[in-house]
Amino acid sequence: MEVFMILMSAFFFIPIYYLAVSTFKSQDQIVNSPLSLPTHLYLTNYIRALGTMHFFQNFMNSFVITVVSVALIVVFGSMAAYAIARRRNKLTGFLYIYFLMGFLVPVQTTMLPLFLTMKNLHLINTLQGMIFLHSNGSIFAFFLYSGFIRSLPPDLEEAAFIDGASVFRTFWQIVFPLLQPVTATLVIFNTMWIWNDFLLTYLFLSSTSKATLIMQVYNGIGQYMNDWSIMMPVLVLALSPMVIFYLFMQKYIIGGLTTGAIKG
Repeated sequence: MEVFMILMSAFFFIPIYYLAVSTFKSQDQIVNSPLSLPTHLYLTNYIRALGTMHFFQNFMNSFVITVVSVALIVVFGSMAAYAIARRRNKLTGFLYIYFLMGFLVPVQTTMLPLFLTMKNLHLINTLQGMIFLHSNGSIFAFFLYSGFIRSLPPDLEEAAFIDGASVFRTFWQIVFPLLQPVTATLVIFNTMWIWNDFLLTYLFLSSTSKATLIMQVYNGIGQYMNDWSIMMPVLVLALSPMVIFYLFMQKYIIGGLTTGAIKG
């Protein structure tokens, strides 16, 4: 079994290796010797890629969309989950089921009404529109936060209410710091989803100045398809921010999922 797992790992590592070494090769070496190590390091490939893909502008677009969307997902998802988890009645029970039903509907089935709504709101081809679309991740956040909050004893909250704290202050100063495992998991998953999202970006962003890094890679496929010495560094530059982010945040994933989903 261990030998099989090692072979499978090596099999999935081959594309990563091919992508990494190709960024330092000339066009001829990429075509004629795809898996060999480069005979000379062509560092100019990255310079050429940066000069052709508007990297910094596209990076800032992706960064703004991702950071603001994730912040809205955490804020709205946690507040909605707290209000419904701590108040058990027919209305909150209905809202809980209603939100989960919305979570079950695939976004692909709502593209036409979603496009018409975005058009009427004048949000097509805007960063604000992409933030609005990606903030629908609040439903998944609501689901995870609800399970975790219900497992928390209400003693600290009751003590805060006795001392005169409002519901808003109690949530942000007492409850929300306890939600750190779930929050970290949501930040990781939603950051990677929004950063790498192609479908919504392709449908609702059209101008180059508003394009994200993933869209720039797609636009470069036709433009640089015959010049792999540029296309390979473009792919690495687009993927590297999420690889670095995941390496720093991966330790929070398992703990957050088991605490937020199973324990609740």
